[in-house]
This record gives sequence, structure tokens and C-alpha cells, in this order.
Amino acid sequence: MPTDTDGVRAAAHQSGTMMAACRHRFATRSVELAYTDDGSGPLVVALHGFPDTVETWTGMRRTLVSAGYRFVALALRGYAPSGIPTDGDYTIRRLAADVIALLDVLGVARTAVLGHDWGASAGFAMAALAPERLSALIALAIPPLTVFPEGWRERLARPHNLYLRLGPMSNWWLRRNDFAEVTKLYRTWSPNWDVPIDHLAQVVAALRAPERSRAAVDYYRARLSSDDRRMVVKPIATPTLMIYGSDEPEVRQDAFARAQDMTGPGSRAVRIDGVGHWPHLEAAAACEAGVLAALDRACADAH
Repeated sequence: MPTDTDGVRAAAHQSGTMMAACRHRFATRSVELAYTDDGSGPLVVALHGFPDTVETWTGMRRTLVSAGYRFVALALRGYAPSGIPTDGDYTIRRLAADVIALLDVLGVARTAVLGHDWGASAGFAMAALAPERLSALIALAIPPLTVFPEGWRERLARPHNLYLRLGPMSNWWLRRNDFAEVTKLYRTWSPNWDVPIDHLAQVVAALRAPERSRAAVDYYRARLSSDDRRMVVKPIATPTLMIYGSDEPEVRQDAFARAQDMTGPGSRAVRIDGVGHWPHLEAAAACEAGVLAALDRACADAH
């Protein structure tokens, strides 16, 4: 009988890589970063999370470009086809700095940021560090840094925050049994989603090189200094739309209930029933409609 891993391997062979869309590159002090760039109009920068790739934004990109937005999806440092940073810095402050550097390269003063998972955390960090560069923030599946749970309830609900911060041992764990951990994480975090095999295949293919999987787990080892934490973990003034699913653990739902007090005027936290950690893929139509409405509102407010 074929296993889930057999299916992922076969789909990866059939689909090849998804990195061709990242045709544009720029260099920072420690890494070369790759990004897609489609459409014209007000800019939206999209930031993926773990375990995932820029391909997570395929449907969102189509919707927003058709609606008259310029859509740029950045491959986070360490994730293919971006480079591996020479300084090994995966802190959310550095992720935010990468987005600011991208805006400078594009010659754009302000952008809306659409982030999922690590990408959402980077968006919150950017809102704290450089609010003048943000027109709107849309965060998927992650609450603001100021209310993000860090106690035992979070550790029990999401133990990967512990076992993926062990460097070489975590890399071995992620890679064992042909990346069976990736499938496990998707099924645990989104228990009501029948994850497409080709999506899992793309994610595994992007992690296949040992340095790529090591980079992905090293995000969990990154820790902000005390000074950086004071600069990044604070209430933000940026209008923020937060979308999350009812299948997120209770400890994170409690955090979302407090989120509006930590974000700018007009911010909203929207829960989608029957959805887990990937709302933009599990409930694409509802999520894309909410994102588009938030972007249109931000544009109207700017005028």
C-alpha cells in the first residue's frame, strides 16, 4: 500500500520546482533575496511562513492582481530560491529589515504587508519598527507579538516551538522518514483540511537540500536581544486585519481575542470556522475577500 510519503515524493517528481516565478533578486548585507513581482497598482508584499514556500500565494496573487494591485511575494531568507544568510540571523527584526530593504529597491515608500505564520510575525515587527512604511497589515494565523502566548499552554499546544530549536538534532527530526514531519505538522495544525499532495510536495522539495531544512528550523533558535525585544514587541498603530481559524488552539484564540487592543484604529480579528493554520488555502474565497476589502479600505483611507 502506498504511503503518504510515497505520494509526496511522486508529486514532487511530477510537479518539479515552483521557484521559477521568483525572477527578481536583490542583495542585503548578508543574503541575496528572491521575489516575484506581478501586476500594477498599490503594492502588497506577501511573506510566507513555515513549513511553506512562496507558492502558498498563488491564489491570492491572482485575486489581488486582477483587482488592480501590485503583488510581490518575497522568499524569506534561508528559503529557496533566496540565499542562506551568512550571519545566520533569522530574528523577526531582521525579517522586517529585509522587507524595508525590498521597498528601497523597488523605490516604494509604503506598502501593505500580507503575512502568514513567520511572515505575519515579520509584519508585526515591521509595524513596530517602521510604521511609516506600512499602509496596512494583514496577518494570517498569528496574533500580535504583544499578546503572543509564551507559557506552558502554548508549549503543550504547539510543541514544535521546543523541538525545532535544537539545531542539528531538529534538522534531523524534520528530515527523518523523508520529511514525514511536514505532513504531520499540516495535519495537526489544520485537522479539517485535506492538504493537496502537490502542495506538500512543493514544500518538501524546497526543504530537500540539507542547508534549506537547517535554515527553516534555525528560525526557532533565533532570539531577540533585550533591546530588540523592547523595539519590536509593543503595541502598533497600523490598521491590521487578523484572520485565523477555529481550529487554532485555544491559547492562540485567547490571544486573538485581545489583539484589537494592541493594533491600530479600525483593526479587526476575524475567525473562520472549520479552518486551521492556513486560512488563505483552506478557505481561499473567504480569506481573499477579506484581504481585498481590507486593502481597498486602506486605499480609500489614504485618499
